[in-house]
Amino acid sequence: MKFIFIYGPPASGKLTIAERLSNITGIPLFHNHLTRDIVKEIYGDKLDDNYTLVNELRYKVFEYCAKNETDLIFTVVYGGREDESIFKEYISKINEYGFEISFVELTASSDDLINRVENESRKKYKKLTDQHVMKNLVSDLSVFSIPFVDSLKVNTSELTADESAQYIAKQLGLL
Repeated sequence: MKFIFIYGPPASGKLTIAERLSNITGIPLFHNHLTRDIVKEIYGDKLDDNYTLVNELRYKVFEYCAKNETDLIFTVVYGGREDESIFKEYISKINEYGFEISFVELTASSDDLINRVENESRKKYKKLTDQHVMKNLVSDLSVFSIPFVDSLKVNTSELTADESAQYIAKQLGLL
């Protein structure tokens, strides 16, 4: 079973590219906001205090898909050292469930990320839409790279979403 783990900074195109990748490969998409939004609906502004529930929901989905031999595309933001232990736990669980993990890191220029953050499509999932906040976040883009995994890197400032999805599918042998 394949587990395509797509990560990168906000506005790098994770959801858009994952949707296109799902369309061309037939692999189901389980994106970051599905679990975040459930917990946010219940706990509102206390989402961060209840992130354990977000992760437990994710683990259950990973486990269920593994038991049913379902490949999966997953999207998420890696936020640096503060996320290291939870990401190592994600990887441990995914491996434990028998998936073959392929990591895909999406990158983009700081200017592109700042300009994209106000896109209308981001509002649907209550994503970050404030350019001032984004400017602070992208002052060091290396924070969004997972240092302990090997990843296929895709620069979304250089490729369209369709081109990125095609490139990922080809590189990972998904077509």
